[in-house]
Amino acid sequence: MTEHVCAIRELVDGHAAVPAQELAPTLTDPDTGEVLHGQRASAPDSVERALATAASVHEQEIWTGLPLGDRAAALRTLQAELTARVEQLAGADSLDSGVPYAVTSAFIRAVAQILEAGAAQLEEGFGHAEQETSAGPCDQWRLPWGPAVVLLPWNAPTHMAMVRTADALVAGCPVILKPSEWSPHSSGPFADAVQAALPPGVVQIIQGDRVVSEALVEDARTAVVSFTGGVPGGKGVAEACARQLKPVDLELSGNNPVVVLPDAEPAEVATQVVLAMLTLNGQYCVGPRRLIVPEDKVEDYLTAFGTVLESVTIGATTDPTTQLGPLSHEPHLRRLEAQLAEFESRGCEVRRFGKLPGGAGHFLAPTVVLADKAADLREEVFGPVLQVRSYRTLDEAVAIANDHPYGLSGYVFGADRALARMVGRRLRAGLVRLNSAYGPPDSSPVASVWGVSGIGQFGSGLGAQFFSGARFVG
Repeated sequence: MTEHVCAIRELVDGHAAVPAQELAPTLTDPDTGEVLHGQRASAPDSVERALATAASVHEQEIWTGLPLGDRAAALRTLQAELTARVEQLAGADSLDSGVPYAVTSAFIRAVAQILEAGAAQLEEGFGHAEQETSAGPCDQWRLPWGPAVVLLPWNAPTHMAMVRTADALVAGCPVILKPSEWSPHSSGPFADAVQAALPPGVVQIIQGDRVVSEALVEDARTAVVSFTGGVPGGKGVAEACARQLKPVDLELSGNNPVVVLPDAEPAEVATQVVLAMLTLNGQYCVGPRRLIVPEDKVEDYLTAFGTVLESVTIGATTDPTTQLGPLSHEPHLRRLEAQLAEFESRGCEVRRFGKLPGGAGHFLAPTVVLADKAADLREEVFGPVLQVRSYRTLDEAVAIANDHPYGLSGYVFGADRALARMVGRRLRAGLVRLNSAYGPPDSSPVASVWGVSGIGQFGSGLGAQFFSGARFVG
């Protein structure tokens, strides 16, 4: 087996192995387009053993039976083990997503802190509070639903694996992680970290495609499901969970609007929006997709964005100067090119910026589409592409912003912050940022997912609540 194949692991009941089955689709190096190997899948008997193990861990309280302090210590050990493997994890994520190594390594180091936050939640007594009543003491509990299946996305696999693992373990659920078949390579170092930090079976990893996902989700032993990915896959997961009335959390796509007020400064808007537009090479669920600007200022914004985008360094994942790397995989690049061709067929001008490196990698230049002639194309373009729409009145701007079925995030830019806040209140999105790509660092947002962007909430401390149910005894 190749080195890349050997980096893929399933982890079942504490035992790691290369998944037994090879699938027809191939994985490629995003920098070069070179074929690496076929996708891998766990055999049905591995899936069955993982489900049986998770059910046993839950029933025997192998994790929840530990004192809270011991569970907190185990989370900190897992954090240390993952941090010690940042180079391996970041390299794998870059290989799978095309995101530059400088970004994936910084991202993973930062996100690892979520495990420290989880340990603190446990030490603060997550799961139980005693109430005094006239009849005597009563108990308010938050108890784990049971075995959790977490279906991971391909754009930020290690990030989401850390976040969802921490959330589920704080709640007390044993976890079965299923990476996307397009991004399996971080599973090796992640499995090593889990083996070093946690009791066998508390966190397991199963590989495969939709067939494996369906087997995990539809099994009666699975008590709760978290899915991050596209709308079609999310709908399938939701339907399967609905048949058994299982709790499900879905974070899906978003055609996220950027409403620019008349008093905004084009150069400042361009700097902030491009920063978010290029995050994860545009493969960023809450990233900006549609720029909605005053009709009489369209050319000002095209000039401002052209100046910023033309200077973007497009390059390999391993180059520390790269600002925009390749897309994750070749089918994804084909899909985006087809979407851009559809805009052009409608008479929309498509402007591409920057200089692409030579070779056969999965590169797409940062692109701006003048999209007024194709207002009915409402599907998300999941890459470094920004559609520009124009408006005459503020009400029209809000109508354009909300003219789509999604509801993940949005942005408002304007010198009058009070007016920007009022407009933000009108956007149908869970997370609306004002005058910034990422928002103030000292904010603590809690946001729901609206429309077809999913089901559930995200924000500090909410993950563990999703993986647990309330019980009152008194």
